[in-house]
Amino acid sequence: MVHLRLIAVVLVIASGHIVQAQLLPYIVEDFSPDDTGYYFLTTLHFNGASNALSEALILDGAGDVFFHQRIPNVSNFRVWPDGRMSFAARGKHILLDPTFSLSDSVSCVNGITNDLHELRILDNGHYLLLGSENVIMDLSGYAYFQNGNASGSANASVKSAVIQELDADRNLVWEWHAMDHFDFLDVDTTRLMNPNVVDWTHANALEVDTDGNILLSSRHFNEITKIDRTTGAILWRMGGVRNDFTFVQDPGFFLQHDVRRLPNGHITLFDNSKPNMHAGRGVEYEVDEEALIATPVWSRAYGEGAYSQAMGSMQRLSNGNTLIGWGALTPDNATFTTYDPDGIRVSELYFPDTIVTYRAYYFDELPFVVDRPAITCVEVGDAFELHADPEGPDHIWSTGAVGGSITVGLNDTVHVEVPVGSGGFLRSKPFTPAVDCLSTGLADAQQPPAPLMYPDPAGSELNVRLNGSGGSTHVQLIDAVGKILWSTVTSDPQVRIDLSPWNDGLYFIRMNGASYRFVKSGR
Repeated sequence: MVHLRLIAVVLVIASGHIVQAQLLPYIVEDFSPDDTGYYFLTTLHFNGASNALSEALILDGAGDVFFHQRIPNVSNFRVWPDGRMSFAARGKHILLDPTFSLSDSVSCVNGITNDLHELRILDNGHYLLLGSENVIMDLSGYAYFQNGNASGSANASVKSAVIQELDADRNLVWEWHAMDHFDFLDVDTTRLMNPNVVDWTHANALEVDTDGNILLSSRHFNEITKIDRTTGAILWRMGGVRNDFTFVQDPGFFLQHDVRRLPNGHITLFDNSKPNMHAGRGVEYEVDEEALIATPVWSRAYGEGAYSQAMGSMQRLSNGNTLIGWGALTPDNATFTTYDPDGIRVSELYFPDTIVTYRAYYFDELPFVVDRPAITCVEVGDAFELHADPEGPDHIWSTGAVGGSITVGLNDTVHVEVPVGSGGFLRSKPFTPAVDCLSTGLADAQQPPAPLMYPDPAGSELNVRLNGSGGSTHVQLIDAVGKILWSTVTSDPQVRIDLSPWNDGLYFIRMNGASYRFVKSGR
């Protein structure tokens, strides 16, 4: 099933609040409302348009926006097992804490330039990251530039990969320089265009192997390199002009991204490929490191003739499915697709515009608790009054309204957002009164076990004995049209509410996600 979704990206100021207009539609196909988990991605224009409005996004399992934050030129947004999140922007790797607040950043040390393609936060708290250095070389004897029509400069600046491992205090504990281990002509010479400034290795992924050594992806070498983490020596080279492996009934890979080692010992990567070659694909190899044989055991392309000009990712999920981020897919258009173990498409997301994501990630759950905004409703004549929970003056509705409540029609679909962290927004699930009011609204919210409320009917005060679990309880007094009149957060087993300011009539106590009716009679 195909659904159009919207992301809020254009900001205007209204009454001192941030209000978000609706832009950047995206299409989700075959996502289920019951699907769980979280997708992490970023929105980047690959060609032409500015990325000043790019966003870091978390989608829920149903494909609806859960969190977003505008970050110019953002890429590689993900969460780590320790609860931190990271993204690449502003020339460094930025870290967020579980409240989505900026907490730290990570950069290369000792004069090495950050390469934002990769950051790995290791189990011991160390950081493994890519960097680069510019080395001046005489390339005048290399007539391979511009498809063999030009020689290199006698004073060429060659960008070469560096790997650094930093401890938790940012001390350098290990370093590796590609220039010390590779020959210049290990490069795919079709990538040599500028004779003066040479993007040589174009490293784009790191993986700590199961034996503790390092896997490095060098895009412009068409190569995965295994590096001894103790000595720095190269253990083997897969792909490229110095390939050590025999590929069994497989063309190999080109301009690849996102190399990973699976628990079963296999290696996965995203094979971007090239025009007029095999289609770009996600591929899994069974690897015999003694005999140096690579055998493809799973592969999935988007379509015949489609390749990816840049970026891309492949992730094996816990249920055996595979998530492929297509990068700058050409000529087709898809952001990411999930496939089952037989290669049959499960779901897909794409933007009608020229939007790509550097990588797409999926996580079964978040390693922290997030209070996503919720919506309740009350029928008022022919309309419905919607209320955000938890309450707050900074709620931003998809209609442009700001505040704790809005009035909408029966078939309107809306969501509400709340500012969070360092410039981000948490978003509710979409809410349509015709679908959602019967299950979430106040009209049917009297559900057992109800708290003890007395006297009933109430007079000038009401006592509520809480059905708490020993922690804090958020208690609200709400009138018949859904307006919040009073609220408190308490750990006491009982609260007493002064009802004298309000007229006789029907009211509700809301707590623990449910609402309970009572009548006030007599001031």
